[in-house]
Formats: sequence, C-alpha cells, structure tokens
Amino acid sequence: MWATSLGNVPFPLLSDRHPQGEMIKAYGLWNDGRGTANRAVIIVDKEGIVRFRKVAEEILPELDKLG
Repeated sequence: MWATSLGNVPFPLLSDRHPQGEMIKAYGLWNDGRGTANRAVIIVDKEGIVRFRKVAEEILPELDKLG
C-alpha cells in the first residue's frame, strides 16, 4: 500500500478509485488516460476549506532537493 511505503503517515488518505471517482474529480485530480487519480497533497481545514493543493509531480522535485 502506498501509505505504508510513506512510513505509515499519521493523517487520513483519500482513495477514490474508478469507476466512482467523485471526490477525485471534485478535487480536479482525475486522470482519464490512466483511469485513476493523480497523487496529490491536499490540506483541508476543519471547516472543509482546501488550504493547500499540489500534485505529486510538483512536490517530489522539492523533496529531492533536500537530499
């Protein structure tokens, strides 16, 4: 499982697979070519407002810079 490969992250992860995909599409992360979601980090506050959204392709290069 992807979450386990990250070291058992201490926060909830959303998985919304095809054919459902309703939440993934609402967040604008659906990838038609693969029929799955693009991996992303989304931070939602207690009121349900998205405060941060980046797809993995934007985050991974920044992590690589840290070594």
